[in-house]
Amino acid sequence: MQTMDIDDDTSPNKPSVTFSDNFQWWKRPSGVAAVCLGLLCVLLLAGIIGLSVYYGVIDHHCSTERDQQTSYSLLTKEGDQQPTSYNNLTKEGDQLQSSYNTLTKERDQLQNSYNTLTKERDQLQNSYNTLTKERDQLHNSLTTRTKDRDQQQNSLKVMTAERDQLQNSLNIRTTEKNLLQNSLTTKTKEKEQLQNILTTITRERDQLQNNLNTRTTERDQLQNSLNTRTTEKKQLQNSLTTKTKAKDQLQNTLTTIARERDQLQNNLNTRTTERDQLQNSLNTRTTERDQLQNSLNTTASERDQLQNRLRFYQKPCLDGWWRFGTSCYYVSSTMDTGGGGQKACRAMGADDVIINSREEQIFINGFKKNVWIGALKKDGIWKWIDNTPFKPTYWMEGEPNNLNDKVTCVEISQTASDPLKSWKAGPCTSSYWVCEKPFTP
Repeated sequence: MQTMDIDDDTSPNKPSVTFSDNFQWWKRPSGVAAVCLGLLCVLLLAGIIGLSVYYGVIDHHCSTERDQQTSYSLLTKEGDQQPTSYNNLTKEGDQLQSSYNTLTKERDQLQNSYNTLTKERDQLQNSYNTLTKERDQLHNSLTTRTKDRDQQQNSLKVMTAERDQLQNSLNIRTTEKNLLQNSLTTKTKEKEQLQNILTTITRERDQLQNNLNTRTTERDQLQNSLNTRTTEKKQLQNSLTTKTKAKDQLQNTLTTIARERDQLQNNLNTRTTERDQLQNSLNTRTTERDQLQNSLNTTASERDQLQNRLRFYQKPCLDGWWRFGTSCYYVSSTMDTGGGGQKACRAMGADDVIINSREEQIFINGFKKNVWIGALKKDGIWKWIDNTPFKPTYWMEGEPNNLNDKVTCVEISQTASDPLKSWKAGPCTSSYWVCEKPFTP
């Protein structure tokens, strides 16, 4: 019995299958044949020596002739048996040689098969390394996009904080403006009151002047009273002067308040412009964020498609069928109705595809054809053809919308931008179809 070590080195100058160092030469088929031939030669030599001894002493041992005759007969029989044994040993040697040649051929075939499998393994390993590098590149790209998004998110938070501070400042300025407006209203009322007092005093002065003109003849008599009234008039005049100065001060204050109001209005306009600019910047950042989100979704779809391609390197299905997970899939090259496609699938020992996972949905969408799947609406109820629970679902926006048909089929449409939102309901008219059946090794 021989033992074999399998070496990973597939160099043509180095055999991949070597015999163990403790292999014993007498266990080889050629060694067994050599031993048998040696024994046969020994037996023949012994027979010849026996015959020589017999004929050399026959004249001196006549009394033992019968015994020698018996020995001769035995030796003759042994000599006759020796060719038979030799022939048997020769046949066994030939059989062993044939077995050895057969084992050698089988070893060579196994060596060729091993070399072929090694090459296929190396090719698959290279493909796997390539896909791994692509996946790492996609992952690095995703990381970079994520960092950019986080930076933009932080920038948006800073701008939001600045906007809130500006809003607070605007509220404070608005409050101050309201206070100034109230103060201006109060001062205006006081000015009107002073104006009313001044009017009253003016009226009284006119009345006094009329009384003075009327009572000119009584001037001497009323001189004392006139002096008194003159004094009062002077006092009133002083009061009027004081009120006039207060009015001028109020007018100046009103002018100052109006200027401050105009400045506040200008500041408000400036703040409004800045707010609009911030709003535009926010809209721009929102658009960039949406673009980054779409890019992320596209990258995730590409990653899933790469994973699906990697699964193609598993043990294949029959010719024309695609392997995914534990199932084999067939995509039609001709178009037919939903019922016609199902009959064609059943004729091949399969049935319309039933989608049970997000990965399987992406895999079927990767065929880049509008295809029927094994779902239908019968008597107003959506169901799979095997009556399993109808979930998960991947409807397009606004689907299903064909609610008036008694029997409606489901198609994976290539017009959808998102592979996870690509189901479209419609009548079971002509389209491609996909069959599914369990993978059998």
